[in-house]
Amino acid sequence: MKILWFANTPCSATEKLGVNINSGGWLKSLENELKKVPELKIAICFYSYQYIKPFIYKGTQFYPVQRKGKKNKISRLIKRIFFTQNNDGHEVKELLNIIKEFNPDIIHVHGTEENFGLVQFYTKIPIVISIQGILNPIAEKYFSGIPYGIASRFENVILKLLASGFRQSYKLLEKNAKREKRILKESKHLIGRTDWDRRVTRILAPRSIYYSGNEILRSLFYKNVWGKEQFSDTLQLVTISGNAFYKGFEMIVNTTQILKEYTDLKFVWKVIGLNESNSIVNLIKKWKNVDFQSLNIELMGSKSENEIVAILLDSDIYCQISHIENSPNSLCEAMLLGMPIIATDAGGTSSLIKDQKEGILIQDGDSYSFAGAIIELFTNFKMASEYSKVARKCSLQRHNRTFVKDEYLKTYNEIIENIK
Repeated sequence: MKILWFANTPCSATEKLGVNINSGGWLKSLENELKKVPELKIAICFYSYQYIKPFIYKGTQFYPVQRKGKKNKISRLIKRIFFTQNNDGHEVKELLNIIKEFNPDIIHVHGTEENFGLVQFYTKIPIVISIQGILNPIAEKYFSGIPYGIASRFENVILKLLASGFRQSYKLLEKNAKREKRILKESKHLIGRTDWDRRVTRILAPRSIYYSGNEILRSLFYKNVWGKEQFSDTLQLVTISGNAFYKGFEMIVNTTQILKEYTDLKFVWKVIGLNESNSIVNLIKKWKNVDFQSLNIELMGSKSENEIVAILLDSDIYCQISHIENSPNSLCEAMLLGMPIIATDAGGTSSLIKDQKEGILIQDGDSYSFAGAIIELFTNFKMASEYSKVARKCSLQRHNRTFVKDEYLKTYNEIIENIK
């Protein structure tokens, strides 16, 4: 069986290319597992902003596609303001050339955020699309934590002048969401993993067949186990987040303010993935007029897999604070380590973690309840430890390498057989 992937990352080729990408690690893990099947031949197509010849790395054929080159600064500014650039037509032609050259039995498109799914309009080869995030619901929740007016008032002036701020990000999201609707409307085969993505795709992709496909996580999270026998005297909270409005960084600020005002809890809240230079950090700092250090918030920036595992093992409670997610890998990895967890009940989160069995779920945006949940776990280590053990057991089953590999192989074979 020949399988062609279209993916947002180079997967295992990040090692060869020297690319530092902390997202998409599960695709590399799935690729490595599928390569163990002798009768499979895998090719992976990804976008690059520099020209790279097709190459083979560790048994996988890679097809880099160079995105159209950026011109001068004024040209880029005009494109950001007026959204004049649309390379879908040119790029889809490149993708179709790769399909013709590799001639796969099945095409697997990872995600609906990019234009990869447009190839379904030009080929008869069966295509299955994995749901990652879904842009249309994300657009609805974009300003849940930070109202548009607040963002407009406190955004960095330079970002406004360079048309690189939240307005452009949101307009681009809306533009890509329209393309996503077109892709999903005609999709025949989808792979998802939560009740949320299944329900959303029953609306946006009503003629599609829905298959279940879980994720193989990064290897270090299988090898390590959170094993504290008591919480630290200064409670160590930790979150992995990103520089996006809907990721909920203001929830951390609001929750720490509540803990400071109403309790005598000693705590530190570590935030991986954000630093002082991030636009969302600066916006919230101006809006709330706060000093993060005084709120015991430690911005740690980007970290490697080894560093993340070490930080999580040293922490006491993992806190997922997003306003919308499908199946956040950061939450899945915290569960796999067996950490006590508090998470916002947003998007597909409730399909991953069961409330008061594997952790605590809180309404997104409810900082008071989140603060209360922190106190609830802190004052009952036995309960927190029981939750964490159940969460790890569930996660080990859900992300079992052989189980996940077999899920995808079954889906591939079923789709190919049904086309014949």
